[in-house]
Amino acid sequence: MSSSPNEFPVPRAAPTRRDALARLLRLAWPASLSYLLSSAYRINDQYWIQGIGPDAQSAIAAAMFVAIANFALPFLAAAGALSLVSRAMGAGDEAAARHASRHALGLAVALGVAMALIGPLLTAPVARLLALEGGTAQLFTEYLDALFRTAPVLFAIPVLDHVFIGRGRTFAPMLLQALAVSLNFVLNPLAIYGTGTRAALPDAPFAAWFDAAAGALSVEELGLGALGVGGAAWATGASRGIALLLGLWWLRRTTGTSLRPRLGLDRELLARLVRISTPVSLSIAFYAFVYWALFAFVLSDLGDDVKAGLGIGFQVFEGVAYPTFLGLSMAASSLIGHALGARDAAALERTLDVSKRTLLAAGIFFALAFAALAEPVAAVFSASEEVQREVVLYVRILALSQVFVAFESLWDKVLTASGHTRALAWIGGLGNLARLPLSYVAVTHLGWGAAGVWWAINLTTVAKAFGLWRVVELGGWRRDLDPVTSSDAEDEATLPRG
Repeated sequence: MSSSPNEFPVPRAAPTRRDALARLLRLAWPASLSYLLSSAYRINDQYWIQGIGPDAQSAIAAAMFVAIANFALPFLAAAGALSLVSRAMGAGDEAAARHASRHALGLAVALGVAMALIGPLLTAPVARLLALEGGTAQLFTEYLDALFRTAPVLFAIPVLDHVFIGRGRTFAPMLLQALAVSLNFVLNPLAIYGTGTRAALPDAPFAAWFDAAAGALSVEELGLGALGVGGAAWATGASRGIALLLGLWWLRRTTGTSLRPRLGLDRELLARLVRISTPVSLSIAFYAFVYWALFAFVLSDLGDDVKAGLGIGFQVFEGVAYPTFLGLSMAASSLIGHALGARDAAALERTLDVSKRTLLAAGIFFALAFAALAEPVAAVFSASEEVQREVVLYVRILALSQVFVAFESLWDKVLTASGHTRALAWIGGLGNLARLPLSYVAVTHLGWGAAGVWWAINLTTVAKAFGLWRVVELGGWRRDLDPVTSSDAEDEATLPRG
């Protein structure tokens, strides 16, 4: 297969800083835009469900962290796919890249089917675990039930993205996300309100058009419209499902990766995928479960306005900043994986250098943007002055940690690319778990209210960033650059062949 415009080998000549920056940005802007578009689902949901009321926004905020916990499962395949595919491409082994891609996608779909069967049974217990009550609990279970049922699609999408990015092809995920988000914007009001969009949100763009379209398509009669908050989840699943089918076709056509089910499994490869991915998956799970505990034991006493403020601040503000950091970090990860596979130390060091400078600049930019835009943006997403006040409080405190969020993302992806991921679980796990006692003390003993929780998040973010930086600086992950092939299970020489 010939290389696409976004798929290229790491050059053997020592790259200049300008060359390294150009390659990083060439991969990063489509990746960042892709992740920004992915976050647009949550922004779409927050915007369209406001017509149901603050209870719906509080429910979506709680469900968001359950959804993040769910993504720990597909990352059992995704993180390993990024590492194995990028290093296989750097080594010039197309067959190994296809082999790893096929097994990672199959694993993701299998996990998604299991979640679709088991997840709906867990919605009510999870609502009780999060101390949700009344209308908020009911809306939470409606949304989460629908979201669980779309798990096979939602689990396969991030793995497909990681396969493309591992190849240095970030343009494909961007286009697929653009298609899916565009579809989601149209499907959300139809699925949530049916012909009642204008009544619920008279100032919403195209509200009259959406009502007319819902009537013409008979979505309510077909059971596809006016589904309430659950409709937002179904709209997400449908839009991503269409993008997934197109993306799989694209992967097959451009790389020759066979997607036909096969009886024979490479158990050694599956074990390696899971071994590389497990620390990343655990880190995601710890992150989400800590927020579950915060909802149950700390935020439950602070009211729905605080939870709604958290939901809007997290999904709208961090939903723009973090995808930007992640896109830059994923681009760096792909280049580092290629350099490790090619044993190109010069390219590796230059990529690290320009990545650190770029992430620093991005972190400073978003810190300033958070502080400046908190009030005007909060007013767009809620008519409630109380909710707006909580959004502004959250965003302005979190602004102070954005540089550290950027570097945490970079160090995470550097280690993921190398396959040396063990530190991610214990540093991320301990850092996130520390948020619970710190938040509890700040709220119950110091009387800082919601601000105490947000400061606890800031403090632990700084600690995690420094912990991962220390692991990267120690350099054990660089041993794959040694000219003598390592027998370590994580060494690139054991990449599957054929």
